[in-house]
Amino acid sequence: MWLSAFAVGGAVCLSMALLEAWLLVALLASSGGALQRLVPNRADLLRSHVDYLMMGLFLFGFYGLCRLTGAAPPNWLIIAACLGAFFNPFAFLVHAMRPDLKAAPNPALFAAVLSSCVATTIGFGATAWMVAAAAVLR
Repeated sequence: MWLSAFAVGGAVCLSMALLEAWLLVALLASSGGALQRLVPNRADLLRSHVDYLMMGLFLFGFYGLCRLTGAAPPNWLIIAACLGAFFNPFAFLVHAMRPDLKAAPNPALFAAVLSSCVATTIGFGATAWMVAAAAVLR
């Protein structure tokens, strides 16, 4: 049951990437104004967009690989991978909208980013080794 969270997480990340793509198009088409004030840092918005695309592909990939190999990661690993995959790119989105946070890092934001990176590393890393082991033992 929890394995499908990889697919749902992939769909959420891909949806975020698509929304950000449209926002990038709108920013490129606009001549400034309210939209430019909302997202003053296009570079970090683009980073978030690409990161969401990659994370979505990773989640879809892990879903397929787990199904193919029969690997069954524990629920907490799946949750860690999905939460990390969503919140890692979200930090770029926050910096796109609030570039001042880079100059004066917020301790709460730093803790959230660090937690997200740890969750992503553990979730994806351990699941990758479980998939590899399942493929070899098959």
